[in-house]
Amino acid sequence: MKVVGIETIRLEEYPAILFLQIHTDEGIVGLGENCVGVEAVEAFIHESIAPRLIGKDPLAITAIHETLHQDFIGFAGSGVAVRGASSLDIALWDILGQATGQPIYQLMGGKVRHSIRAYNTCAGSAYAKGSSNIDRNRKAQIGIPTGNEFEDLIAFLNEPEALVASLKQMGMTAMKIWPFDEAAMRSGGQTIDKKDLAEGRRIIERARNAAGNDFDIMLEMHSLWSAPAASVIAKSVEEFDLFWIEDALRHESTEALIRFKQSTNIPVTVGETTGTRWDYLRLLSSRAVDHLMFDPGWAGGITEARHVLGLASTYGVPVAPHDCTGPVVLTVGTHLAVSYPGIELQEMVRAFYYGWYEEMLTDLPIYENGYLRPQDKPGLGTSLRPEIAKRKDAKIRWSKVG
Repeated sequence: MKVVGIETIRLEEYPAILFLQIHTDEGIVGLGENCVGVEAVEAFIHESIAPRLIGKDPLAITAIHETLHQDFIGFAGSGVAVRGASSLDIALWDILGQATGQPIYQLMGGKVRHSIRAYNTCAGSAYAKGSSNIDRNRKAQIGIPTGNEFEDLIAFLNEPEALVASLKQMGMTAMKIWPFDEAAMRSGGQTIDKKDLAEGRRIIERARNAAGNDFDIMLEMHSLWSAPAASVIAKSVEEFDLFWIEDALRHESTEALIRFKQSTNIPVTVGETTGTRWDYLRLLSSRAVDHLMFDPGWAGGITEARHVLGLASTYGVPVAPHDCTGPVVLTVGTHLAVSYPGIELQEMVRAFYYGWYEEMLTDLPIYENGYLRPQDKPGLGTSLRPEIAKRKDAKIRWSKVG
């Protein structure tokens, strides 16, 4: 089997997402994906990766992975080079699964569980379209309103009680919210005033009172804060039994993370934008985290995920695959989650899952009563819908033999 073409597809409606398809001479097509800065990732794929991959055996995944990660620049963090290689790696594993008739989870060694507990990241439809502009006073839409859109970001800011009730109704037992982000935007994250602190704290308090003790709440901080401000925020919400506090500081600031972790009784997690195994080793060996996030699309694909999951297991740190990027990454995370015992949760965004994810792929991981499980079809178990390439806003680029 040989690679005969690499195709990338971007949509103007969803400018943060890049789909990649690797075409083989046997007609098998592997699917990958990347998110954010996709114009640069697309250019790197076609100008740097494609000339080295066209004509090669797509089943030689380890050799390809090692070749791409031996370049002397670019392969650190989660920059363009790593993300381009990540989307490629995902597509190669998809090809291997299809060629052997096995789903990805079987290629990982088989299932250790039937399904994985999911938690809802409370984003809204604007996230998927590259906009963070939110009308805070717009009435929250709870449930599935006209247009099949959840607006959970507006909901947690305005009606956290109704949001919790809606999530519980669909079997969800955990959610992630970020009520302090607006304050960080105003202050630059260096400090937080008493009014903003009280307002964010009140949202968490309302959510906890509505949820009771049988529902987990995660606090997302998006790496927006200085160490002193993050500590003030953490101290103010410790009484609400949060499952974790995520990305309170940038993951590169190892010493600051260690001090922050020591300053709060809330478990600390980072990692969704961390790069390859060497970056994760730094976090794990320094004991800077209680939980670890991993995004297959930003950190080396499935091949690198196996290394990171092994490291995390060695250090006794549970892992939660990241979503809030695209349907392929969610699919990969779910396959990994049922085949690695060290994975504790799978992130999902119901606003995406019941919205634009369904528009993009033929099949999604199956959600049922608070749990996700992968499709049992070969490879990823899904493919890009044929109509995507026919859309008027589709920007398609090819690298082919000859």
